[in-house]
Formats: sequence, structure tokens, C-alpha cells
Amino acid sequence: MIKWILGILALIILAVAGTCFYGYKQLTGGGNSASVTMAGTPERIFAALATADSMALWMTDSKIEGPFGKGLLAVGDTLRSRSAAKPDSATAVSSSFDGDWIVREVNAPTLLVMEMVSDSAGVRKVVLVRRDSLAAMGDSTMVVTTFSSPLFDSLATTVRDSSKAGSSMLAGANKIMLGAMRMGTQGELEVLKKRVEGK
Repeated sequence: MIKWILGILALIILAVAGTCFYGYKQLTGGGNSASVTMAGTPERIFAALATADSMALWMTDSKIEGPFGKGLLAVGDTLRSRSAAKPDSATAVSSSFDGDWIVREVNAPTLLVMEMVSDSAGVRKVVLVRRDSLAAMGDSTMVVTTFSSPLFDSLATTVRDSSKAGSSMLAGANKIMLGAMRMGTQGELEVLKKRVEGK
């Protein structure tokens, strides 16, 4: 009887481990970039991508507060981002972070670079860097959004010399975070595509 129980427990543990591994591979297997091809010129797509009014509509994972009604974003503009997930929802999952997106580079209609800055113990640190690159493809435009994390890179460098295990854990956490951002952004770019193409 005990052998049967232990066998069932072993199967359950294997199933849970397999599910977790599959989820991890789904998050990290696609790298740190999301891409979508949209019908329209780079100028038109960039205008929809790089204005606070438009971002508040297609960034569905976040509640965006920014310089509305002013047209294209400019270097130094700040967009306050708050998670759109309900705080009382135990199952809510969001790829967004609470913090400020600060515009660092605007090269219309091909490049928008923003940094996510967050307060930690009263110190403002760059958590994420987002690069939106646009390239014409015939009558369409490809948008590629790439994320990097200077904060995790810095921590990994600090920990690497003292603990290989700690460095590996940080690298795994970084992959999960960037993977979550990629998956969430992929969905948001699809929303932008529908808005641009009038679907």
C-alpha cells in the first residue's frame, strides 16, 4: 500500500516539475525580443507607438500616465507606469512593473529608447531598458522591441566572483523577467497592430 502511495506521489512530483520546466522554457525560450509586422509606413506606426495618448490605449498591461496631448515623445519625457492587474486578484498576472519610463532617445521614425526607473530604498535605479526599432518592409513596417536589464547585469557581475550558485540564480531570474516582458509586449504589439490596421 505504501509503495502505491509513494509511486503516486512520485508521479505527482514529476508532473509538477515537468509543468514548471515547460513554463520556464516558454518564458525564456523566446529570448528578450518581441516583433510584429504591421501594415503602414514607419512614420505612421511610429506616431502610434511613440505618443502617450496612443500608448495609454495599447499598453494593456499597464496604466500609463504621461504628457498627453503633446504629440511625439521627446527625450526626457516621463511616463508613469502602474500595473493594470487588480490588487485583489490572486490569479492576476502582468508583465508590467510599477515605475517611471523615461525617454532616453527618439530617432523618428526608426527608434525609441526608454528606461524603466524604480525607487528602491530611496535610490532610483534603472531596472529595464526598452528599445523599439522600426524597419520598412515593402508596404508594411516591422516593429522589434528588445529588453535588457542593467540592474540584473550589475548584480550578476557583483555576485559572479563570490558565488557561482548565486550568479546562476540571478541569471535565471533575469531570463524569467525579460521573458515575461517579451510575452506581455508581444500581446501589446498585437493590440497596436489591430488599432493601426483598423481591425
